[in-house]
Amino acid sequence: MKKTFLVTLIFLFFVLSYKPSFAQEAIASESSSYQLPYSGLLPDSPLYFLKVIRDRIVGYMISDPLKKAEFDLLQADKRLTGGILVFSKGEEDLGITTISKGENYLEESIIKTKEAKKQGMETAGFSGKLSASIKKHKEVLKELKTKASANKRENFVIIEKKLVGLEKEVNGVLLK
Repeated sequence: MKKTFLVTLIFLFFVLSYKPSFAQEAIASESSSYQLPYSGLLPDSPLYFLKVIRDRIVGYMISDPLKKAEFDLLQADKRLTGGILVFSKGEEDLGITTISKGENYLEESIIKTKEAKKQGMETAGFSGKLSASIKKHKEVLKELKTKASANKRENFVIIEKKLVGLEKEVNGVLLK
């Protein structure tokens, strides 16, 4: 009797907790085609310096230029995400600084990709990823610039100019 009751109770639990889900139609837009990674600790965290030290050690240990370029791109995207989150908390200066440092990682990624290409490595696929990342960075910066206070907008203009130069470099040299 107890077994029957227990089985019935478990059965009812599964039947009543069932929630159907329906597939959504995939609508690919240019803005969502490149996903930014989770940033982890944010620059306003007291433990952020540990993350920076760890990332520098890991980056130093990578000797393959293409792997280093991938790592630098990941760091650039993480910095952008972290900058967005810090910026949305109202810490505009820290957000802008974080995003700017991310763009430095993006530049380093392009340098390492060129180095890998000179060494005869296949870089076409990664160069496409770099191009998509730069487009995403430009899109995010344009959106953040509209939310920024008037005296901070000039910083975004400077970063956008840098991104335009990086995009020309990727499209002109690496995607050929």
